[in-house]
Amino acid sequence: MAINIIDINVKSLIPNPNNPRKDVGDVTELADSIKEQGLQQALVVTPDHEEHGERMFRVVIGHRRLAACKLAGIERVPCVVRELDAKTERELMLVENCQRSDLTPLEEADGYQGLLDLGAGVGELAAKTGRSESFVRGRLRIARIPADVRSGSEAFAQLSLSQLGDLAEFEAYPDMMAELASMAGTKNWDWKRGQLRSRVRVEAWQQSMRTALEALGLTVDVSASTWTTPEGYRFYDVWSGEPDEFEKWYGQWREKNPYGGPVIRFSERTVLCFPQLSPEEIAERDAKSERREREQAAFQEALAARKEFDRLAYTLRTDWIRKHATGFNGGQLRKANTRLSLLVLTGTDGYSGLIASRRWDNDERVLDAYNALTTSPLPVIEDGDVDLYCEQNLTELHRRQNVEGAANRELLLILCAQMEAIIDHNTWADKDDITIAQAYYRALEDLGYPISDEETKALEGEYLPAEDEEAE
Repeated sequence: MAINIIDINVKSLIPNPNNPRKDVGDVTELADSIKEQGLQQALVVTPDHEEHGERMFRVVIGHRRLAACKLAGIERVPCVVRELDAKTERELMLVENCQRSDLTPLEEADGYQGLLDLGAGVGELAAKTGRSESFVRGRLRIARIPADVRSGSEAFAQLSLSQLGDLAEFEAYPDMMAELASMAGTKNWDWKRGQLRSRVRVEAWQQSMRTALEALGLTVDVSASTWTTPEGYRFYDVWSGEPDEFEKWYGQWREKNPYGGPVIRFSERTVLCFPQLSPEEIAERDAKSERREREQAAFQEALAARKEFDRLAYTLRTDWIRKHATGFNGGQLRKANTRLSLLVLTGTDGYSGLIASRRWDNDERVLDAYNALTTSPLPVIEDGDVDLYCEQNLTELHRRQNVEGAANRELLLILCAQMEAIIDHNTWADKDDITIAQAYYRALEDLGYPISDEETKALEGEYLPAEDEEAE
C-alpha cells in the first residue's frame, strides 16, 4: 500500500460523511496554536473525485485539524495520502475517534453499525477498538435507534448513555420508543419509562392470553368500552393469572354460566368474562335502572387508573430515595426530617398524625416500604414476626443508627417508610389523605426529588371522585 505525504490545498479536502464524530466542536484554541507553531501532525486522506480538473481528497483522520487550519487561514496542509477500501477507512476513523473522550456514545454506536454493514463481525469490532464484545453489542443496540426518533426531539442530543439504553430497550416497539424520546430534556423521563415498561408487560401477557383463548374457540371483543356490559349479558367475572392456567378456571366458570357464549375483554392483565343472559334474566335486567351500571363502569375505570398511577408513583419515589439517600447533605436531611417528623406526629390541619390516628399502625407495610427504600433490606424474620419494630429488626435499626454519620439518613428512611405505608390508591381519591401526600411530597422536594407532571396533577386532585361518589 503506497503512502505519500503531500501539501494539499484545504479547498481540495472534503469532510468524510461517515465520520463518527458529527461535530468537531470549538477549534479556536487549536487554530491559535497552529498559527503560532504550524500544523504538527499531518492529516490522513484518501482520493475521492475530480472537480474542475482538480483531484479532491476525503479526510479520514484530522477533521478538527482541518477545521482549525481553515479558521487560522492556512491554505495548504500536509497530508498522508492512502488508498483505502470502505471498510478500512471506517475502521481507521472509528479507532481514532474511540481514543477521544469527546466522542458521544451515539456517534460511537453509529460508527460500529457502519462497519457492521460492511461485513465486520462483533468480535472483529471489539478487537479493533479494544472494547469488549458486550460493550460493542450494547452500542449496536443504541445505533438501531431510528432516525425519525432521533429527530423527533430537539433535546435528543442531551440524552445520557443510560437514557439511550432505555430507548434501545423498546426496539421492538417503535411507537413507544418515540414516545419516550419525546420526554428528552424534561423531568418526566423516568415516569414515562416506567409507564412504557408496564405497557410492554401488559401487551406480552395479552398476546399469550389471546393464544390461550383461541385454543378454546374464544376471541377478544374490542368493539366497545371495556367496562360496559354488552346488551344481553350479565356483569362480568374477572380472572387474573397466567395464560396457561385460564382453561381450568374457564371450565369451572362455564359450569356456572352454561347459557350461550361469553363476551371476553381485557383490562390490563385481567380477563373480563361477560355471561350471556337467559330470557328470564333479560326480563329481570330490563326492569332495573341502568344508572348504577354506568356509575360502576366509570368507577372501575377511575379505580384502575388510580391504582396504576399509585403503583408507578410508589416505584418512582422509592427507587429515587434508594438511589440518592447516601448523597443527601446535612442541611437537606435536617430540613426533610424536621418536616416529616412533625407530619408523622401531628399530621395536617385536616388529618391527625401518629399520636391520634390508628391508621398509622401498619407495621407490616412500614417494613415493606423500608426495605424498598434501602439498599440493605432487613433480614427475613424466621419466628413469625414480620413488622419493622419487632425485637430483631429494632436491634438492627439501632446498629445502623449508631454508624458514624448515618443517624439522620436512617431517620429519614424510617420516616419515609412510615409515609409510604399509608399512601395507597385510595389516598388520591380522598381530600384529607391528599393533604398528607402533599406534605410528604414537599419534604421529598426539599431533598431534590423531581415531581413529574402526573404526580403534580394527582396532588392537585386529578383522581378525586365527583361529589356524589365514594372511594373504594
